[in-house]
Order: sequence, then structure tokens, then C-alpha cells
Amino acid sequence: MDRFDYVIAGGGLVGLACGIELAQLGLRGLLFDQGDAPSAPRAIGSAVINDHQLLDVGSSRVSAINPASIEFLDRLGWEAHYSGAGLSPFSEMRVWDGEGGGDLGFAARGLIIENDRLRWALYQAAQALIQAGRLVCRWQTGIQNIQDVAEGVSVLLTSGETVSAGLLVAADGAHSKTRDLLGIQTLAWQYDQTAIAAVIATGRPHGQIARQCFTPDGPLAFLPMTEPDQNVIVWSSTKNEERLDLPPAALCAEIEKYGERALGRVRAVGPLAHFPLHQQQAHRYVGKSSVLVGDAAHSIHPLAGQGLNLGFADVKALAAALQKTRFGSNRSLTALLEGYQRERRPLNLRMMATTELLKRVFDPPSPALRLARNVGLRWLDSQSRLKQALTLAASGQL
Repeated sequence: MDRFDYVIAGGGLVGLACGIELAQLGLRGLLFDQGDAPSAPRAIGSAVINDHQLLDVGSSRVSAINPASIEFLDRLGWEAHYSGAGLSPFSEMRVWDGEGGGDLGFAARGLIIENDRLRWALYQAAQALIQAGRLVCRWQTGIQNIQDVAEGVSVLLTSGETVSAGLLVAADGAHSKTRDLLGIQTLAWQYDQTAIAAVIATGRPHGQIARQCFTPDGPLAFLPMTEPDQNVIVWSSTKNEERLDLPPAALCAEIEKYGERALGRVRAVGPLAHFPLHQQQAHRYVGKSSVLVGDAAHSIHPLAGQGLNLGFADVKALAAALQKTRFGSNRSLTALLEGYQRERRPLNLRMMATTELLKRVFDPPSPALRLARNVGLRWLDSQSRLKQALTLAASGQL
């Protein structure tokens, strides 16, 4: 049986980041994932607009990463391997109510990144650690069983291989099998909304501003891309099932109408991605020699754009805790993992509560609530100290 300091279930963005971070601490680890190894992203040329479709453009599966996450990724060495395509900075956030005159603008620096390109960049950054034997990767490999042993855990993989480690990290997403095998329950609920995402071309440049309009049936975000006239939209709505079958010209008209022509005419729209929405929080994040990070621990509504940032913050906190212990000392490790849980769970719960409150406030409301939220947005826009607090929160400093 092969022995590692740590084993990570899940090779997505958070899992790969965790593998690199812990290997850089001098630990030896195994990372496994049911899917394929990350593949090189295709080259992107200039956008060609034809018949209301955007051709040869980047992916609509993107994330907004804040300065705290950028600093973390820099430490992992991602930038040397990330192509310039699909990477767009933003410097401001604008939010407005599509059913009234309330609006809010505040400074919010960060980057819009394509998830697949970032995953490839992290995998390339990990290669030196892989070649040095500090990190071993197994692809197309899942988890079958977990057993506690004297100095950690024993993990049975779908390949038939059994490995042991001082620590098991569950980074295998919202539907984590590892979490289920650990017997950790969650508090979860589905929303009446689903989300669609697509690349659009607009008549006016985005100006490196991230925008969000609260429409009558859900929030519509415009996330700037590398090209000045391209954005990724993420629309969380009760009516997206109907929009999936719309012809491109009609979908463009819908986006333009509900986005209140904030970027002028919507000239074209690319293929739609479609996914359900839910929130979920694990009742606990840790076991004796196991820990949850990222979506395995918590999933939130995308309207705040903080899901990936929370996952990276989990990894940073876990690494900081592990620097204080020696593997093979279960008592010490368990105490430090509980410290990680005390640090991260309240912060993640606070973000979960914030997004839930925002969703409820901006759900199709009564006229009185609509008036109150518009007055509230206008008042908040006039408060410089509160807007500074929003800026700090968006940057990952609160």
C-alpha cells in the first residue's frame, strides 16, 4: 500500500490549487479525479459575427476572482501558463434594479477568467512538483471506500488501488461522494431559478466594468471579456427553460430588453450553457483525518460571484493550519483541522446568508418592497464608507 502525506479527491480548480499548495509545503500527495486530465485550451482568434452567433470565442464558464485569490494563484505559479485570451480585468461593479431607479457603483478590482484555461494553467504549474514526485495524479479514477487507520485514512480507489495518507481532502464538488462516504450531512435547498450563461457581443464597450441588473425574474450579470465589445452573461431566472429554445435574434432581444440596454444593442449571442441553482452547507467540515474544501463544503448562489474565491480561501486556511503540525500525530492534526473549521465555516455561512438575503430582496416583490430596495440602493450609493466596505469585501479583505 502506497503511503502519502495527503490525498485529494477532486482535480478541479480548488483540488489542483490545493495539491500545489500542500506540495509546496514539502508534503507528498496524491490527487485523483473521475474525469480526464486537463487538456490544452484551443487557440482563440478574432470574433466573427454571423447570423446572430458568436463564432471562435472563449468559453462562457467563467469566474470572477478577487485580488486575494489572484495573490494566491500567483504563489502557485499560474500566470506563466495562462494564455492572454479569456482573461479580462475589471475595476468597478455596477448594480441596478431593473424595476426602478435604484443603482449602486463601487470600486471592485479583479479578473474574469475562463475556468478551463485556469485549470490547464494550474496543471502546468504542477508539472515540476509531479516530476519531482511531490504530487502524483490519477485521472479517470474515483473513490470507493474510506477507512480510518491508526495514522490517518485508507482510501480504496475505483482502480482497485488502496492508498493511505495522513489526511484526506474532499474537493470533489457539490455532489461530493467523498463527503457522503465520510457520513457528513448537508443543509441544502434548490432554487426555483436556473442559470444560463453565454458570450454576447454588444454595441457599446464594457469599459472593464462588471455589471448586474436585477430583472423581474432574476439577476442578470454582464462580465467583461478580453474584447471590449464582448461579455459573458450569467442570468439566474425563473424563465430560462423558455429561453433555451429561442432563436438567437430573439434571445439577443431578451437580453437587451432586461439588461435595459446598459451596453447598447446586443448584436450576437453564443451557445448557451444551462445549469440548476442551489445553496448547500455541510454540517461540519472536518473528521479525524479528513477535511472538506470548496463546493464539497459549501455551494452558493452565483449572484455574488464569490464561489471560487471562497474555495481558494479554504485552501489557504487549510495550508496555514497544516504548517503547524506533523503528520502521523492524529490528535494534533484533528485539533488543527477543527481550527480550520472554526475559521472558515462562519465566513462561508455569512456569505451564504448574504446571497440568500440578496436573492430574497430582489425576487419578484411587492410594490412596497420594490420601493424600499430602490431607496436603499440610492442611499447606499451615497455612503462612501459603506461603499469602501463593499470594495474591501469584494477584494477578499473582509
